[in-house]
Amino acid sequence: MSLTGCGSVRSVQPLVSGYEAVTYTQNSISEPSAHQISLQYRKPNGGLMMIWPSAGGTIVRNDVAVFVGDKAWKQPAFGERWPMKPRLFVVRAPDLPLDITDEVIGRWAQASGKDVVKALKAATALGSQLQNDKVNFDFEFFDQPETTITLDWNQISDIMREVKVKGVVRNDLRWGTSYIEKEFKPEVQK
Repeated sequence: MSLTGCGSVRSVQPLVSGYEAVTYTQNSISEPSAHQISLQYRKPNGGLMMIWPSAGGTIVRNDVAVFVGDKAWKQPAFGERWPMKPRLFVVRAPDLPLDITDEVIGRWAQASGKDVVKALKAATALGSQLQNDKVNFDFEFFDQPETTITLDWNQISDIMREVKVKGVVRNDLRWGTSYIEKEFKPEVQK
């Protein structure tokens, strides 16, 4: 027996510098369509490399992609959905993606005189937009209104170097995707 109207559709949108946004749409007769967007990289030899399985708001400048990716933060209980948290990532493919969330929030909190530990625990990445050759990162904090942190590409490059050099390779709990993450350490005032 065949059910018309059920199934999965995949569409690929080329971005720039070899990056592609791949949208997977799951159609169902009884439920609304569900979408998931992944970010992949098409290598010069034509091979494909998965950057992140659930990504959105991708901004590409030269060979660097900035995006918000859903990351599992713990194993789900039996029968429950995966608990996901949106995080900020940056990648220069074919290198591993870098989770820059803590570094962005930590630097902002320290420069703003905020409690760094509290800010890191309270922040949720909402998205990113390109504006005047800078990137606006939108965050929601449970103890204050939505906040936008604006970085130029030099600041993003500095954060990339910091995370790449001092970070550790991790694997996402849900997908097993490898990435590099660094715990933010506040600078001690002298």
